[in-house]
Amino acid sequence: MLKRILLLLGDSAASASARAYAFQLAQETGAGLAGLAGIDLAALAVTSLGRAGAGGLKVRLERDLRAQAEDQQHRLRAGYQQACADHGVPFEWLAFEGAPLAALQQASETRDLLVTGCDTGFQGGVEVPLPDLLARLLALTPRPCVVCGEEPPHGGDVLVAYDGSVPAMRSVQMFALIGLATGRKVRVISVDPSQEEAARRASAAVSYLESHGYQAEAMPITSRISPPDVLRLETANVKASLLVMGSYGHRGLKELLFGSTTHKLVENPPAALFVYH
Repeated sequence: MLKRILLLLGDSAASASARAYAFQLAQETGAGLAGLAGIDLAALAVTSLGRAGAGGLKVRLERDLRAQAEDQQHRLRAGYQQACADHGVPFEWLAFEGAPLAALQQASETRDLLVTGCDTGFQGGVEVPLPDLLARLLALTPRPCVVCGEEPPHGGDVLVAYDGSVPAMRSVQMFALIGLATGRKVRVISVDPSQEEAARRASAAVSYLESHGYQAEAMPITSRISPPDVLRLETANVKASLLVMGSYGHRGLKELLFGSTTHKLVENPPAALFVYH
């Protein structure tokens, strides 16, 4: 059962979408919500220009970047505090200066779920692609994460991408136990060149979800098309507001932590993306 949510705050459209989704979850479930913003000090360091007077210029540039980062943090706090008041949600604020991964790991230690925009970063107002940071975060914390794109999720069914792998099993279990979509219809999609295998996998996941009280439907798909492309199409077809996936991969460290299919979808999520390592 969902009790405490951690929201990563930023200025982008995707960050605004994540904020809307987090407040929606908090109101639907009664879970507590904490907003997190911070300053990645390493990102504010300016490389020395290596010429006369460069030292002074470096100091001024870093001072200006620090001022911009602090201004952003103040704006995020004020905006989040007002949003909490507007939604009737208790205001809880977390901030850090230093290494984002260490701060995120510590903050997530006492939360059930992380919610973030797909480009939310902590680099003084510069939005950065999140997948690499998220891949490392998922490797360090056992908490699931919801990654939002620019379009806020509105109602709709849930689509579960299931391939029968151990990470996919873990993701489906965590999704079922945390109760993110209670009362919503769940569709389980399994993509495989073999119709028999796709049907078997989808049926297994449906059986598991139904045992936890979900209304679930199997959607086996026989295809050799790239899984991210299939999932994007089906997410649009069923107008899903949430796409549930496991994070997995087999080629190299980055893919071992995050998986090529998940990574491609996180870069531009077709719906709010539930990811669990």
